Amino acid sequence: MEESVAFLGIDIGSTITRAALIDEDLHMLALANAPTNIDGSLQAAIDDVRAVSRKALDQVGFRIGAIDAVGISCSGTADDADGCVLSPILQWNEPVPVRTIAHSYVSAPVFVTNDAQAAAVGEAHYGAGMPYDRFSLIRMGSFIEIAMVMGAKPVETDALPASVATEVEFLHEARGLVDPDEGRDGGLSGIRLNRISSSQIMEGARRKHPIALHATDWLAERMTEGVVSATTEHAPQAIIISGAMQRDQQYLGRLVTRKLAQTRSAIAGIPVESALLGNDAKAFGAAIIALQRA
Repeated sequence: MEESVAFLGIDIGSTITRAALIDEDLHMLALANAPTNIDGSLQAAIDDVRAVSRKALDQVGFRIGAIDAVGISCSGTADDADGCVLSPILQWNEPVPVRTIAHSYVSAPVFVTNDAQAAAVGEAHYGAGMPYDRFSLIRMGSFIEIAMVMGAKPVETDALPASVATEVEFLHEARGLVDPDEGRDGGLSGIRLNRISSSQIMEGARRKHPIALHATDWLAERMTEGVVSATTEHAPQAIIISGAMQRDQQYLGRLVTRKLAQTRSAIAGIPVESALLGNDAKAFGAAIIALQRA
């Protein structure tokens, strides 16, 4: 098989590492995933990236030499100038040389980016952002972050990407869902002390559990404040919420819409929509960023 120019996107998530392959015309060629082995070591990250990249390449019969550029996205602070990422979620409490990780097995140029930026670019080209020239994206994850796309490219300023909250803070707001003495749930099936998940809180809010409603309202307020502060000057045409289950995105979208209407910002009336690609948007977005920067 004759090899074509291809761009590889890798998203190193807290549980899953994904690799996506696209060609120079932005056609989706392959998508693969593998568990992330989080132990904070450089070798574990190298092994994860190499394994998932090989799975994606094997799907289309490409050799690593066919790769023209690589984009890697991670949750946390990504510095493309030096190729390093600081990500406490991955136990990278000191900057990790992500570019060096990739260069251990590929000689092509390597670019690093924040995962919310990658998700926004993926949605811009293949998902909910396609109708818009510029939009902001709020990504639910261990970090709850805001990114923005203009002309299908990420906006990178001192204000963007922005972190508006962490999942831990969201869970803290819902601490009253369990009895701290008994460890029993407060009306939500399956909840135990120190084991509350974001999805359980969202489910509880939809079922009108008062503490879950409080926590979710708190989160929507943080999202609204963050998106107004970080993106108003760029005049986004829409807000897209990603990184959670579709019904959770829709529920938060309605809350953010109402809270936006209460602000006096220029974006008070713009639509708030759900993402379409899920976490795959991060890997495909990382590949597109590699193509854009190469």
